[in-house]
Amino acid sequence: MSLADTPPPSRRALRAARMEASGSATGPEGPDKTPKEPIVEAGAAGLGEGPIESVPDAAPPAPAEPFVAPPMSAAPAAASAESVFGAPSPVGTDSGPLQLEDLFGLGDGEERPARSTVTRPNYARTSAPEPVFAFTASAAPVSPTSPVESVPAAEPTLTMPRAREAEVAPVTATQTLATSGDEEPAERSRVALTWVDEASVALGWRVGPDLATATSPYVPVENDLLANPPRRSPFRPGVLAPAGATAAFLAAYAATTLLWPLHAVAPTVESIQVESVPAAATALPWPGVGGAAVSVRGVGAVASSADAVPMASITKVVTALVVLEEMPLSPGEQGPEFRFGWGDRSRYWNYRANGESALDVPVGGSLTQYQLLEGMLIGSANNYADRLAGNLWPSDSVFADAAMRWLTAHGVNGVTVVEPTGMDPGNTASPDSLLVLADKALANPVIAEIVAKPSVELPGAGLVENTNGLLADPGVIGIKTGTLDMWNLLSAKNLTIGDTVVRVTASVLGQPDDGARLQASRALYAQVEQELQPRPSVAAGTTAGIVETKWGEQVDIVTAGDASVILWNGGAATVESTFSLGESREKGDKVGTLSVAGPLDSTEVELELAEEVEGPSAWWRLTHPLDLFGLSG
Repeated sequence: MSLADTPPPSRRALRAARMEASGSATGPEGPDKTPKEPIVEAGAAGLGEGPIESVPDAAPPAPAEPFVAPPMSAAPAAASAESVFGAPSPVGTDSGPLQLEDLFGLGDGEERPARSTVTRPNYARTSAPEPVFAFTASAAPVSPTSPVESVPAAEPTLTMPRAREAEVAPVTATQTLATSGDEEPAERSRVALTWVDEASVALGWRVGPDLATATSPYVPVENDLLANPPRRSPFRPGVLAPAGATAAFLAAYAATTLLWPLHAVAPTVESIQVESVPAAATALPWPGVGGAAVSVRGVGAVASSADAVPMASITKVVTALVVLEEMPLSPGEQGPEFRFGWGDRSRYWNYRANGESALDVPVGGSLTQYQLLEGMLIGSANNYADRLAGNLWPSDSVFADAAMRWLTAHGVNGVTVVEPTGMDPGNTASPDSLLVLADKALANPVIAEIVAKPSVELPGAGLVENTNGLLADPGVIGIKTGTLDMWNLLSAKNLTIGDTVVRVTASVLGQPDDGARLQASRALYAQVEQELQPRPSVAAGTTAGIVETKWGEQVDIVTAGDASVILWNGGAATVESTFSLGESREKGDKVGTLSVAGPLDSTEVELELAEEVEGPSAWWRLTHPLDLFGLSG
């Protein structure tokens, strides 16, 4: 059963409904007073002042027109709304609640005159959050026979975003008001406002399925013309031509840089200073008594004592040097002859009687200068030394002056000579000064030849044995013995170290006997020989240089083997490297030599690459064209 079939309610029922609708919101007259004229509620906003015209029930509803909001600025929005609608007034003012009789046009069987206008005063409204306005225009009339049925709300035709809230103007709508009896229902203007969901506003461009049956016209909003622009082919000539040219250029550039030779960016070699390993300090077995000294020619000398002691017959070395200064001989020459008579033999016996070393002479015969030097240096004959010196200097003092001048001129310091034979204890020398004297004597080929002979056959004297017992040892090349109260020995020996011959000289003074001086000398030579054995001055694998490339590669250049030279007593070698890298890039390739030079010998070892020198990466080639082409400066 529909509301249209229901009989009209009685006046009593309407009064009860009116009282229930009014509730506690009665006017100032109280519940027993006659209610004020009914008003029409218009949503959240009040109507503007002025009459609302009644529309007869028989009149057809006015068609709804789509609302077009006039443009307004956001600032005066509130003022515009108030000027149109009037000041809002709250529910429950003196105008009273809406009367149901006025709404449905019914009464208690009594006819009431139709009201042409309804006036409601303005009322104030408390502030509230600004709503998003949506306006509804409806032409649906209220059925005059259905006072309970409400007019269905029309679907929205236009929704505006919050940014334009201030520009919204009210929409005029119509509502059919029933009159009593047979009077036609009257239409009243109203303003319909409602709250709008922001999500719905954001999706306002979408057409809902329920809008298809809306009673009011729906004005769709067309999509932006640029929303679905036409797609252009990526293979059109305007795109393919530049892309092809760019691709061809990039391919040519990549091929050129990846295959370009590295002549302009050849690796470089940085030399590293290499220091040789110095020799250890010497530790010679010095004799327990007396003094001694040892020298390695070209390296240096060490001595156990610097005290000068009588050198005895070692003085004859000075005599030979001074005589040869005045009467020089070349190797193989004999020099002038010296004749001997019975007086010379008599003096020979006198030397022997005094305990001096002497050799017999050929009476009526002669001895050459060279033979006299042999007898003086090999047999230590005092009579031969006096004969040579007396032939040149008239006295021992004159000879002594000549000898000292020679020693000073040749840098032999620490030696004192007072006579030519050494019988005077005033002939003194320090152990280290005798080493210098030996070097000077052995530098003379005539003396060096003589002192190296173990024996000699001389006219008048016969076979003469060398007093230097060390000549039986391999490598010993002489010099001279000397004996007074103590036994002295000045000797020299050639030591063969590898392929190098090393001259070592030793002086042993103040020994108790001949055996002691020989033993002390041999011990010194043995220790020196051991210390002179080659040891790596630069070990294998020592870095002598670094190969560097522009792309950041670094490879060490190292020695391929040990570099050993002869060093002694803290001596060091000098090191020099030469490089020839060329096109060598593999591990183990020979790229130079390292030269090590010591005081006695030198050697060379090859230098090689410790690792492979890798070429540049493809990325480096692509990003360093100027370097590859030699244009980086």
